[in-house]
Parts: sequence; structure tokens; C-alpha cells
Amino acid sequence: MRGIWGLAAVAAAVLVLAGCAAEPTPLATPPASTAAEPAVTIDAVVDGDTIETSAGTVRIIGIDAPERGECGYDEASALVASLLRPGDAVVLQLPDGENDQDQHGRLLRYVDTVDGVDVAAAVLAAGLAVARYDSTEGYPAHPRETAYRAGQLATLTASGDVSTTACAAAAQAAAEAEQARIAAEQQAAQAPAAPAVDEWWRQYSSCTKLKKNTNGHPTGPFSRDNPAEAAVYDWFANGTGNNGDGEGDGLACE
Repeated sequence: MRGIWGLAAVAAAVLVLAGCAAEPTPLATPPASTAAEPAVTIDAVVDGDTIETSAGTVRIIGIDAPERGECGYDEASALVASLLRPGDAVVLQLPDGENDQDQHGRLLRYVDTVDGVDVAAAVLAAGLAVARYDSTEGYPAHPRETAYRAGQLATLTASGDVSTTACAAAAQAAAEAEQARIAAEQQAAQAPAAPAVDEWWRQYSSCTKLKKNTNGHPTGPFSRDNPAEAAVYDWFANGTGNNGDGEGDGLACE
């Protein structure tokens, strides 16, 4: 009897232990990996392709805007600032296959507003940036690169700087104005010089000497009211010192 009761007790103990092992021990808190990430907000706009956020500095994927001091920098920065104000929530996305950071340690992300506005596409559509740093230039491909390339209006200069549409138009106008100035100068240099006026009357110091000339020059009178004779009149009336219009009637060398 004692053996039977002993076996029964052992069997009961085994059953109890088995039941306890089948029930998982509840966790007081979920693993850290399941915690929701904090929302990303805007701290400041650096320029047309870079922003400061609560997650760190973000370089917008796929575009290049003018740098500080370059034409178009203020306009590109102002457009981004109009879309992303300090404190606003912002949506950051890292496409598959894209680098997490650039060589400067900035996060590489698509940047969208909470209303779904693609900030990069908006800057491209305004002619304030170019599509760059994608698979066409040896960088990782990203899903929006084809659309970005199609939406680009600005261009790159020969030196690799971004030329916005407004800056390109201003540069073109300045170049055309300079070309017009050079052409005008060349035309003026090639134009024949105006023939020198033969001021023959200046060789005579008085009406008396004029009237004795044998050169075939007219001897007067010369009217101050006749445009063709006004210079001759002025010479004899006032220039020689001999008062060729003694009567003051507007006629010299009468």
C-alpha cells in the first residue's frame, strides 16, 4: 500500500510540474524594439536640399539646390521653409537600397509633409534645384528618380553649379546686353567719321580782308538768323574783335 501511494504521489507531482511549464511567464513590459519611434519634427531649414530635424540633419535624396552665396540660394531656401516650418511634423523615408547617411553624416531621406507634399518634387517644379545623386550618376537608385528627372527645370552650369530658371534668365539677359554693347561699340568704330567742317571764314580777321579775298569765298552779308550763315556771322560779328555787325541789325560784313 505504501508503494502504491508513493507512486501516486510522484505521478501527481509530475502532472503539477508539467502544467506549470506549459504556461508562459507574462512580461512586465514589451521588448524595446516594439516601442513606437517618436514623431520627427522640423527644427530649421538649412537650404533648398537640407533640413534640421529632431532626428538629425537630413539631406533630401535625389536633388541638388544652390549653395549659400550662389544665385537662387535664397529662393530655394524660402520655398522649403514655406513648406516645413519649425515644429511641424515631417515624414522621412529611406528607400530600399539607399545609403542611410552621406559622407558628411547627414541622414539621406525622402522628405514629405504630413499632407503628402514631396518637398524635393516641389523644389524641382519651381526651377530651383536639379535632380542629382541617383543611378544615372553612379549612386544608388531610388524609386522617385525618374519622376525627379522629368520634373527638373533648372540646369547645371559647366562648372557644376546649379543654375535656377530665374538665374539662367537673368544671366542670359545680361549676356545679351553685353553682346549688344560690344556690337554697338564695334559699329561705332567702323562707322565713317563725319567730314570735318571747312571753317574757311576763320582765315579772315575782318570783313575788310574778307572782301579782298581772291579765293572765291563769299563776302557777305551773313545773317545770324540763317542757320547756314550763323557760324560765319558769329565769327565776323564777335570772333574777330572787329565788330562785323556794327549796326546791330543781325547782318555781318554788309
